Amino acid sequence: MSLLRVAFTLQNATFFNELTASLFLIGIYFDSITIAYLVLPILLFVNPFINTLDLKVKKVFNLLVKIYLALMSLLILVLNTWDIAYFSYTQKRSGFSYFLHLLTGTETSSLAGEFLAEFWWLPLLFLFMATLLGRLIIKMEVHEKSMKTKFGWLKFVALCCTLIIMARGGLQLRPVGIIDATAMSSLEQAPIVLNTAFTVLKTSNDGATSHLEFHRPQELAALLPVKDGASPVILPKNTNVVVLILESFGTNYAGPNSPNSYSPFLDSLLQKGLFFQYAIANGRTSMDAVPAILAGLPSWLPESYILSPYCSNQLNSLPQMLKDIGYQTSFFHGAKEGSMHFKSFTKAIGISNYVGLESYPNPSHFDGNWGIWDHHMLSYFGRQLDKEQSPFFSTLFTLSSHHPYVVPSAFKGQLKTGPESLCQTISYTDQALRRFFKQNQHKGWFKNTLFVITADHVGPTRQDQFQTLEWRYRIPIGFYHPSLALPKPTKGVVFQQIDLMPTVLDLLGIQKAPFQLGSSCYAQEQGQKMVYENGNLLSFIYNGTNLLPIAWTPGIKRSYTPEQVIIAKKMSALYQFYLNSLIDNRCSKQTIKPRLP
Repeated sequence: MSLLRVAFTLQNATFFNELTASLFLIGIYFDSITIAYLVLPILLFVNPFINTLDLKVKKVFNLLVKIYLALMSLLILVLNTWDIAYFSYTQKRSGFSYFLHLLTGTETSSLAGEFLAEFWWLPLLFLFMATLLGRLIIKMEVHEKSMKTKFGWLKFVALCCTLIIMARGGLQLRPVGIIDATAMSSLEQAPIVLNTAFTVLKTSNDGATSHLEFHRPQELAALLPVKDGASPVILPKNTNVVVLILESFGTNYAGPNSPNSYSPFLDSLLQKGLFFQYAIANGRTSMDAVPAILAGLPSWLPESYILSPYCSNQLNSLPQMLKDIGYQTSFFHGAKEGSMHFKSFTKAIGISNYVGLESYPNPSHFDGNWGIWDHHMLSYFGRQLDKEQSPFFSTLFTLSSHHPYVVPSAFKGQLKTGPESLCQTISYTDQALRRFFKQNQHKGWFKNTLFVITADHVGPTRQDQFQTLEWRYRIPIGFYHPSLALPKPTKGVVFQQIDLMPTVLDLLGIQKAPFQLGSSCYAQEQGQKMVYENGNLLSFIYNGTNLLPIAWTPGIKRSYTPEQVIIAKKMSALYQFYLNSLIDNRCSKQTIKPRLP
């Protein structure tokens, strides 16, 4: 696998701006995870009970082990050899869905002749390595050791545990995934440290395996929202941007339009700025929220984008676009740094400084469950912004309004309680926000800062009145600037998380992103306000009194009104554009240009 990595790097050296020995050492780490994962099933054939079987039966088991090793070796060779050639077309390691698309697509056979002519040496390399591995496996001797003693059993259990730990990549919170390669190297160098067998294994469950063709190119272009007009420069040049993501602050319990709000300070703040009466989250989890908020990319898939096979795609992102014009970028989240892969993802989209539990200076502020108490983290956040050089882009993700819904003892008598434990924690985080704004309102950077405020998703609730589709996704979203009044939009009654990035770019007067799924609230034509719900796509439409979800599902016929027929067509077009762009890795300025499939 290391030899194939060398060949991969040499063949594609023009795509990497820096090559270091450490990349190959990190690559061995990912190779060991892959091998451990594939070797685990062999334990079924080498367990201690095999020694009690007849000699002929043991020979059969030994043969099965060798056949399995041979097949797994060939799989690794085929996948990694293929990407040596194909990387130049996709600029990423192939995942399961993309590899399956290549195997079943008609364009692959048409390119086969060109591939063989250009990469004639790859089949020779493959045959040489396959022959070498085959001979080694044939000559492999099976060493039987006595399992009659406790020590023998102990060694077997230790072997099982070791392989499981290796397959997870260590003892961290979550097994190592594709996106962790960016944290250990960089977004650009990640393909070197990864291997294609690893990416295929990690993406075999994604459920999206082929391009969608609901609409032909001309019809598709007509159905997608137009990125119309020039950016209305509203804020001064070099305005700082601070994004506050509030854990589980659903509209059911927070925001100016909440039927019973537990966030009075937040409500008063949003009423002074630009607040959207009808706003939705584009997902149901925190991992859905961060890509949607910071990169305008929703999780219209069975799993979060961060866990999907496309998580190593190059993206337009708000932090990267601002970083390119001189902004300092940072992200603060008081949980462990391996939590939900945020550190890896934010690094991949241009965040330079990530501050989590391990980076926080005072361990005594740990809440004992999840991370740093919100009032401590927000206070620390303000002190760190004092040190930032303007202009800066910084995000803070709160965490205390999360299960198990505990609050600091010093706050308990000051908080508003409600029908659910979540209500009290929302009240606590709201007080922490009040302290943060009071502590920083007279500082120089504060007056030149655009605050973007949003929840990540709606918190869990058992209240019957909040079990509708509308209430599952409604969250408070708004913008606040201490020194300037933000104009109200003439269009866009309904707002969503993926609309945040294009709206911020408009407010700052920055050119629109080449790849865009959401719409600025100032755009004349608005895109669909869409979420993924158990295999269906829902678009939320304002019907004059509340939000009405329109459902569309590939392959399912529904009875629509004439207006809903148009909405369903626009939904299918946007979904086709979204998924095909992910599969083809055309979600950024660098990759959006048409190229070979």
